[in-house]
Amino acid sequence: MITIKKLNKKYGKRKIQVFENNKKLGEITECWHWICIPKENHEILRKIAIENLWWLLHSDHIGEGYTELEAWEEKIKRWDKGRMYGVNELVPEDSLFFPGEKEIALNSINNK
Repeated sequence: MITIKKLNKKYGKRKIQVFENNKKLGEITECWHWICIPKENHEILRKIAIENLWWLLHSDHIGEGYTELEAWEEKIKRWDKGRMYGVNELVPEDSLFFPGEKEIALNSINNK
C-alpha cells in the first residue's frame, strides 16, 4: 500500500515522502519552481507529484485581483508551454507535462 507524508508547510521547503508498506520509495521536492524526483521509482513518484502539485508548488502570494484558482491556472498554462522559473532559455516550447497530466495537475488544487 502506498502512503505519502507531506512535510514542511513553508513554500520552497515543502516535500512529499512516499512509502510502500513502510519502506521509503523516495522524496519529491521543488527545484526551480518545478518538481524534483529521483530516478528510482520515478513513475510512481511523478504520478504522486502531479496529483499533489498544488500543495507542493503553489505560493501563498497571489497578485491583486486574482483568485487562488486563477493564479493556479496561470501557473499551469506557463508549465504547459515549457516555462520554468529562471531557465526559460534552456527549455523548449514543449509542455512540462506528460500526456494526461495537465488536467490532473490543474485539479490538484482540490487535493489540499
